[in-house]
Amino acid sequence: MNTSRACAASLLSLVMVACGPIEMNPDGAAPDGSAPVDTGVGTDGGARIDVVNPPIDSGTMSMPDATVMSMPDAAPQGRIDISTPAPGDPATRSRADVCGVWNASVARARTAGMFAAGAGMCAAGTLPQNTVDAAVLMTNTYRYLAGLVNVAENPEHTRAAQACAELMEANRMLNHNPPMSWTCFTALGATGASRSNITSGGSSPVASLAGWVDDSRDISNTLGHRRWILFPPLGAIGYGQARSYACQYVLGARGSARKAWVAWPNEGVTPMESMSRIWSFSSASAGVTAMTTATVTLNGTPVPAMPMLRANGYGDPTISWNMPAITAGGMYHVTIRGLTGGMTVEYDVNPVQCGG
Repeated sequence: MNTSRACAASLLSLVMVACGPIEMNPDGAAPDGSAPVDTGVGTDGGARIDVVNPPIDSGTMSMPDATVMSMPDAAPQGRIDISTPAPGDPATRSRADVCGVWNASVARARTAGMFAAGAGMCAAGTLPQNTVDAAVLMTNTYRYLAGLVNVAENPEHTRAAQACAELMEANRMLNHNPPMSWTCFTALGATGASRSNITSGGSSPVASLAGWVDDSRDISNTLGHRRWILFPPLGAIGYGQARSYACQYVLGARGSARKAWVAWPNEGVTPMESMSRIWSFSSASAGVTAMTTATVTLNGTPVPAMPMLRANGYGDPTISWNMPAITAGGMYHVTIRGLTGGMTVEYDVNPVQCGG
């Protein structure tokens, strides 16, 4: 087993999205009993290096506290409603359904407040609660598109995520395992970093979530951020933001939701505004391996697709493939083969302009 995995950004990158967190055993040890590796992080001319622990099994799933997972009937004054409709079957939704949810969510999320720095160098800043709400809402919006149920916020996870964001901001670097020598180091910030998606392009919840789900700047080659956000049993999350740095706490207790497979972009109508050139297929039960293949056609014409298996330790087993320019209004037909028992999965993707 590798003892570390490093990922670096190009010096030309304006936004660096770090490797997604790898789920550790409850005691923080790797499966062989060794301690997590902490190799530090450096910066050079704006390029950031993010070091993560070795991948391990995700362990047992447990339900979060019921009070944490409960969804509000309506957003209190000054808050943003974090809920989206029940996902249903993505393949049967209309353009009006999908664009209505997407546009309304983005509009609500853009009303969120801004981070205010503390008075001293290491003084804690403040992030309005409606900014956290907006991040949970956008998480739920992407999950709605993928046919997954809503998640809620755990305030304790948000505290850790906010400490993580301020720690990254203070050092202008990204690291899932920040050393104690870092400026303004706190144990809470380090805990948040080890359990969160992190980004230096997190000036708003809309920007943070878009970068994590797109994951084209995740040079760890794991698609880890997307896989955690679209992990069917994802439990309550937290969100922190400090100027351009943001952290999304995703390695908490798990819910009980399951889905046979998750496609991104989602099957059926999907917004061009959420589109990624990296397409993926994930499943906990279908037997996704290096032998799993994907073929794609656009309006009946074959499109080149070279699938690759992503590393384990991030949500469900996943293959992905890069796509050429996406055509709005086109009908993409995807066929996944090489699954357990010779099973084949087929679905259509219909990208549309929603305008949001």
